[in-house]
Amino acid sequence: MTPPQPNIAKLPVNVRPQLGETIDSYIRRLARANHLKPSYLHCFLCGPPFWQGKPHIERLAAVSGRSAEVLQNALSDATSPRDRVKPNPGSLRHHRHEALNRHGADLAVLIQHDALDASMPIRVISEEWEVPKWLVRRVLTPSIFPELSTRRRRNALDTETKKLVTDLIAKGMGATEIWTELMDTHSVSTSLALLLIQIRDTTRQHTDPQTS
Repeated sequence: MTPPQPNIAKLPVNVRPQLGETIDSYIRRLARANHLKPSYLHCFLCGPPFWQGKPHIERLAAVSGRSAEVLQNALSDATSPRDRVKPNPGSLRHHRHEALNRHGADLAVLIQHDALDASMPIRVISEEWEVPKWLVRRVLTPSIFPELSTRRRRNALDTETKKLVTDLIAKGMGATEIWTELMDTHSVSTSLALLLIQIRDTTRQHTDPQTS
């Protein structure tokens, strides 16, 4: 159920959504037409606590002056975030676990990455992200988070973006800073979870003598 939306004023410059474009593409065009940073508008449309998540279509409708129905018909990923099934934040927030606030991203995606891509056992994942083993098992249950891992791989960072992110990591930038830089300067959209994974993997490559 979508939470009640506050009264949001329409932006001065009207921008028509292009049929088949993504939400993030439309937000970038709308932001720049109104002299705003795309990352700022994106975060505003998401609202707390998931500032870098999927924007609320109702908020986007309010600021753009378009109806939610028009946006859903025009934007290719209006019904599913970034062409994949995103873990339901409510399921994890229901347990009020501190890890969700610490990482501020798709904790479920991070856990699935370790379990399916890195083949890490539940005990190790539990220690890695400082969450109880029962929570790891819950995230890995298909009936709760169906087909998440298969769809997530389609949203993996491409080679060019990975190199760009690696360069930004080398400059000492964190996940949120990199996300903002990609959105505002390079017109690249990705999830905070994928950035956290690359930051962790890159750090390990530089600290683990076996991978050097």
